[in-house]
Amino acid sequence: MTPFRPVKPRAPGTLHLALTTAINQVGGLAPAADLIQRSESWLYTAADPDVERRREAKLSYEEARTLSREGATALAEDLALLAGGVFLPPPPDAAPHVLQHALAAYASESGEALGEIIKRAADGDFSKTDAKCALKEIDEALRALMSLRAIAVGTLEGSGNIIPMVAARA
Repeated sequence: MTPFRPVKPRAPGTLHLALTTAINQVGGLAPAADLIQRSESWLYTAADPDVERRREAKLSYEEARTLSREGATALAEDLALLAGGVFLPPPPDAAPHVLQHALAAYASESGEALGEIIKRAADGDFSKTDAKCALKEIDEALRALMSLRAIAVGTLEGSGNIIPMVAARA
């Protein structure tokens, strides 16, 4: 698996970042292009935020669905956020460390999001630039929270069997 690491930055909340993330979720540019039966250069162009309008490549809804079926949840997450909701990932496989890892990730990500917002608003202003910088951290905290929710749902539905938080003392 070769990760897709484009040189140009992708802004948080953009289709280009969602597509770049989706490409990596299925194993990189070559596997993603193969899945949707397009060339790697075409897919690279579709994910490029600076391509001229006349040279743009457009990903079809059918192609987005194909990537999603193979594990590229970034596109579903992007659509959910645009619709004013959040994407709920499927419950993860139950393992002793899953809940602890998810809790630690949420604590870390939500702390980073809160810290970024406080830092950005400390001057009494929260500008578009501030929002753009904070959005990445907010989205990561949301992702971590939705993973915790998926664990809870999986446990309620019987597909998860999370062990107690405190290990028995010897």
